[in-house]
Amino acid sequence: MARNARFSAQERFPCTGVTVVPVHGEVDLATADRVRDRLLQAAHASRCDCLVVDMSGLDFFDASGVSALVAVYKSLTREGRHVVLAEPAPIAARVLEALGMGRVFEIYPLLEMALTHTSGLRVDGDPIRNTVPELP
Repeated sequence: MARNARFSAQERFPCTGVTVVPVHGEVDLATADRVRDRLLQAAHASRCDCLVVDMSGLDFFDASGVSALVAVYKSLTREGRHVVLAEPAPIAARVLEALGMGRVFEIYPLLEMALTHTSGLRVDGDPIRNTVPELP
């Protein structure tokens, strides 16, 4: 499979303490590591308390994508941060449900619901830079 981006991830809603990264396209064995790295990069660049992964734009999602999300979850929760999944596309919702990921992640059917929940998770009063550059 080509290494060209078949997914994109960029910031959509900058909120104090929260960074939202929409992921679009395909997340599979060929792209999962890049998705993982991009999500971690976004969380670290923004210094956010909570990373919200907007999954509404996914066309394909498999167990490789779940592994990437679990790696992000483990890394960020060790740092005292939160990871929330929002609005999974039907393909992603089926995979997440089949693998029991509702026991690991907070999963919201709408992005707005995730943002409402995460708005109370701010730990300190420092301003947050929410910049996630577009993938090449």
